[in-house]
Amino acid sequence: MTLHSNDRFDPVQRAGKPDLRSTAKPMPGEDAVSALVACAMKRICRDKEISEISEEVQRALGSPLTAALVCALCDVDDESAEAIVNDLIAAGVSVEDICVDHLAAAARRLGEMWESDTLPFTEVTMASARIQSIMRQLPPPRKRVTHHPSRGAVFCAVPGEEHTLGVMMAADLFRRNGWDVSLLVGMSHEELIDRLTRDDRGVIGLSCSGLHSRPALIRLIEDLRRVRPAAHLILAGQIVTKPSELAGVPTVDGYVASFQEAEAALQRIEGRVTS
Repeated sequence: MTLHSNDRFDPVQRAGKPDLRSTAKPMPGEDAVSALVACAMKRICRDKEISEISEEVQRALGSPLTAALVCALCDVDDESAEAIVNDLIAAGVSVEDICVDHLAAAARRLGEMWESDTLPFTEVTMASARIQSIMRQLPPPRKRVTHHPSRGAVFCAVPGEEHTLGVMMAADLFRRNGWDVSLLVGMSHEELIDRLTRDDRGVIGLSCSGLHSRPALIRLIEDLRRVRPAAHLILAGQIVTKPSELAGVPTVDGYVASFQEAEAALQRIEGRVTS
């Protein structure tokens, strides 16, 4: 299914029910988002053949829209999640906000449910694949993206890292914002060092989720300091939010826990390069 606002799946209209978005403003205001939340929750309730989602479930899942998106991503029908994203696009929500505020939020919730054994690995894997599929179909930038020589970066998942959705999402968003980004995931230490030794882009972003990837992270940073001493190393992922797990990890040039922090860090680096 192609994610464009003028050609979207709309089970509300097809069911002959009033479209809750009919009074939404062209730009994503509070009323428009509230309407989307109500529409999404009604769709999930109807598709699951239940009368309502309890307050207890909503508290456990977080925001209603995130809850609806998580349920849709785990649905047997992959059109449910695409329909919610199409509704956001139609309401004027930017691609960046869709990725950061909605898809990333849903991905975090899925990860939490997996870690707490409330959702099986197979469901999380399927939902993650659907998020990646949705990201590939998001509308391209309206303006032509031009790359400045100072806006070059390589984003890498540390060897053995299983949680790669975040770094993939970051790479896509930075490309949309005019950065020339290469994405390296699923590679061994030797493969990464070989690729990064031959790549002259000035920023190397490393993604690491926690203790299981920490030894690989330490080894990678040490070797990168040797083969790419002038490169700016940025560390991202869940490990950044856990100071105890950073103990013993070589110092890097920046630590980021969100897309906004990553954007600010790369802008500072870009400013130093061009000044």
